[in-house]
Amino acid sequence: MATNENTTDLKEALVQGMGPDAGDDAARLLAGDRSRANRIALYALGIFFGGFLLWAAFAPLDEGVPSMGNVAIDTKRKAVQHQTGGIVKEVHVREGDVVKEGQLLMRLDSAVAKANFEATRQRYLGLRAIQARLLAEQSGADKITFHPDLVAASTDPLIKGQVMTQEQLFQSRRAALRADLQGIQESIQGQEALVQAYQSMLASRKSQMGLLNEELNNTRGLVKEGYAPRNRQLELERSQAEMNSAQAELLGNITRAQRAIAELRQRSIQRQQEYRKEVETQLTDVARDVTSEEGKYVALQQDLERIDIKSPAAGQVVGLGAQTVGGVVQPGQKLMDIVPTDEPLVLETRVAPHMIDRVHEGMPVDVRFSAFAHSPQLVVQGKLISISKDLITEQQTGQSFYLARATVTPEGMKKLGKRRMQPGMPVEVVFTTGERSLLTYLLNPLTKRVAAAMKEE
Repeated sequence: MATNENTTDLKEALVQGMGPDAGDDAARLLAGDRSRANRIALYALGIFFGGFLLWAAFAPLDEGVPSMGNVAIDTKRKAVQHQTGGIVKEVHVREGDVVKEGQLLMRLDSAVAKANFEATRQRYLGLRAIQARLLAEQSGADKITFHPDLVAASTDPLIKGQVMTQEQLFQSRRAALRADLQGIQESIQGQEALVQAYQSMLASRKSQMGLLNEELNNTRGLVKEGYAPRNRQLELERSQAEMNSAQAELLGNITRAQRAIAELRQRSIQRQQEYRKEVETQLTDVARDVTSEEGKYVALQQDLERIDIKSPAAGQVVGLGAQTVGGVVQPGQKLMDIVPTDEPLVLETRVAPHMIDRVHEGMPVDVRFSAFAHSPQLVVQGKLISISKDLITEQQTGQSFYLARATVTPEGMKKLGKRRMQPGMPVEVVFTTGERSLLTYLLNPLTKRVAAAMKEE
């Protein structure tokens, strides 16, 4: 630059020291140098802009869909609630405590739950005992087979008393039925003995009738020939009539006895049918009551088991709401959250509906963690693992979006180094959708406007 200035000064000095003609030549020389410098500058500027346009037209730049999100636990935090509520009796944890799965967190007062459970248990097991007795009566078993719930509670004096009552009732009812049937059977046997006696008497009378008829026939011949008196014939005929009458009476007795036997057998059948019908009617009613009480029994048993509130997972206690002993817990009230400590972390972000066609599972993503104080612009590699199949609408704001979940790749984890991701940490996720040049990016709005203008009438 200094050389150019010296040359210019020299040329001006020559112009001043020469005559008019020499001065004109020097001026033309000076103007030519200036024109050459301008051309060189224009060439340089053209080369620069040309190179820039070539770079803008052909140099690939990453294209992506940006989205804000946060770090979340893969299985979400576990809310600890109580279905029926109650009064707080014991609190075993504090805010921030690390607990194991199944560890006791809190205990509610069990007095009311135990009273309700015990009353329902007595009714349920009492009905089970009645049902077992009726089933034994229905099948004609020699002894009762009790339900496992009754066997498990056999050491309870009250339940044991109910079982003994049903066993005694089973024996007494079976004895009464047997006595009735035995009495009927004895009556049948008595009538059968009468039939046999009548039949024996009838056989004897028939034998006597044969002899009497033979004697009467002989007597009639003798009377006709005059060898026997007429009175003898009449006496034999009178005996014959009496014998016929006796036989008819015996036949009538046999018929009546057989009819009595049939009636007694029918009475035996009817007595058994009435017994079975009574048992089946009672069994139907009891089975219905057992089903109802069993549902209550199971529900109250679960309520009693839920008196001890335990951790659903290993993790850290956060948001502890019920800390006062004696406080009232409402049904369904959230008592605390358990943030799992061993669960993998994912990146949750929202994708706008108009961008969903450019996002798909398995695509690479760039993740920027702005929460790291010493590396606010740290970008690591990630991968999209899932995206919701339908729109999700937030109730409070009415905003609709697709929920996307991504993970940091092993290479990205190496780049993070000792930096630790924490649940709730904000992140910016860029879904890498491809490449395009800077010129395409700059001209894209113009081409869209031109295309829209060409469609207008």
